[in-house]
Amino acid sequence: MSSHLAVHARARQASRASRALLSLLGACALAACGVSAPDKARPPAPVALAPAAPVAPAVQRAPEAPPQVAAAPATPAAPAVAAAPNCSVVLYGDSILHGGYGGNLRLAEPPAAALKRLRPRYTIDDRTANGETATTRAASFASEKREARFVVIGHGINDAALSLPVEAPLRSMIATAMREGRVVIVTGLSRQRIPVPGRDKYDAAIRKVAQDTGAGFADWGAEEFRANEMADILHPAGAYSQRLSMRIVQTLDRLAPDCRV
Repeated sequence: MSSHLAVHARARQASRASRALLSLLGACALAACGVSAPDKARPPAPVALAPAAPVAPAVQRAPEAPPQVAAAPATPAAPAVAAAPNCSVVLYGDSILHGGYGGNLRLAEPPAAALKRLRPRYTIDDRTANGETATTRAASFASEKREARFVVIGHGINDAALSLPVEAPLRSMIATAMREGRVVIVTGLSRQRIPVPGRDKYDAAIRKVAQDTGAGFADWGAEEFRANEMADILHPAGAYSQRLSMRIVQTLDRLAPDCRV
């Protein structure tokens, strides 16, 4: 009986010893005695990050040139067409420029026709008349309609024979034509078998008018004269008339070489 009690006593002592040991272990754990508490985790140690490698700058690439396209061959330009020259003339004058003689007769080739033959490019507007004077024509000249580039005035013989003024009417007609933008040519006086009184004086006056105004001058007085080339006492026959016409052509050629064909 006593032994049995002794066993129980030792068992109780062992139980108390076990509880004391457990209490000691728990206290040590709370006091951090080198044993980590299972429910109190330590924060992770910081990890040093390696510095980021510098990013290399982007390489700028030159823009690619567009592909070369072969240009189509240029179409050759059409050659410029030169405007046709204005080759036109209107004639004013008495029977010498009209080609008249013997009253109402007219040469087979009067000056207007000779001009056309010698310079075919010209358009001829013939307004000459037998017996006309500069004074007569000047009275209506300003009101007349003209289209020609050139104006030829051949007055003076009748004016001299009748002692009429020639300078003033000539200047008036020249001024009118030039205001219209036309080029004016005046003729000198032809010669006769028996000179018309005052012929040389009037011829000189006409030359001066041409010089003063800038009009062209066809020098009829400088043309060779032959008595046997007259249709009558006053009027030239064919050969002489054609030479006088050539004097006009030469003056036109100087002023309009583009019409010299």
